[in-house]
Parts: sequence; structure tokens; C-alpha cells
Amino acid sequence: DALLAVVARDAVELLTDPGARALLRQCEGDNCRRLYLDTSRGHRRRWCSSEVCGNRERVARHRRRAAVAARA
Repeated sequence: DALLAVVARDAVELLTDPGARALLRQCEGDNCRRLYLDTSRGHRRRWCSSEVCGNRERVARHRRRAAVAARA
């Protein structure tokens, strides 16, 4: 119960603070619906995890470029 109370209190603080809420983003990864706080410098972060969603996007981009190059 104590852990749930802490999580609920933090969620309320996050959602009621306009500054923090402005940093709330949805991951741009395909099939990923996670939300995260973009605390990066410049606030340009695109994925919830660079190691997972970011890597999947980079691999997909590489495969698309390789497929176009193979057709040429």
C-alpha cells in the first residue's frame, strides 16, 4: 500500500505541474506506447529507450536504405 501511495502521489504531482507535464512525451517507436519525461538537453529525445526503441528504429532505417541501394 505504501508503494502504491508513493506512485500515486508522484503521478498527481507530475500531472498537475505544468513544467513537468510539458516534458511528458510518448515514445516514437513503432508499437510502443510508453510515456517518459524528456529531461535531455534540448528536449529532443524521441524514444523511451535508446537501447531498445531507438535501436529498432535505427536498424529499420538501415534496412530501408540497404533495400533501396540493392534495387539501384
